[in-house]
Amino acid sequence: MFENWLTWAVIAAILFIYEMVSPTVFFFACFGLGAVFAAATTVFGLMWLNWAVFFTVSLLAIIFSRPLVNKLMKKPSRPANVDALINQEAVVLEEIKPTKFGRIRIEGEEWLAESSEEIQKDSRVKIIEVKGVRLIVKKID
Repeated sequence: MFENWLTWAVIAAILFIYEMVSPTVFFFACFGLGAVFAAATTVFGLMWLNWAVFFTVSLLAIIFSRPLVNKLMKKPSRPANVDALINQEAVVLEEIKPTKFGRIRIEGEEWLAESSEEIQKDSRVKIIEVKGVRLIVKKID
């Protein structure tokens, strides 16, 4: 059944199509590549050679494509929600004292802010931490 090149070519086409519609990343394409090489070896007329080439090429394709796929699929980690505010700059709307919260504006929103130093209104600050609904800031010199 698997002796002719057309059968291997159809298997390769099915695997490549399935790769395109499935959520896997190059997994079925590796087997499709193995089937393409197996189709090329049918000229020797040895069924065991077709299978050996199919499995060897598929395995090598998986081994060598996996690091590349992992590198391509790796998304840079980005802080989410309020953690994304850390290291951002803001403007002081209401004076901040060590004993009294103030207000700052960042990205069009007002936030409660606290600091271990006194910071005057209209000063620029950098957000260093998020503590509940308050932002911990330090003055930018």
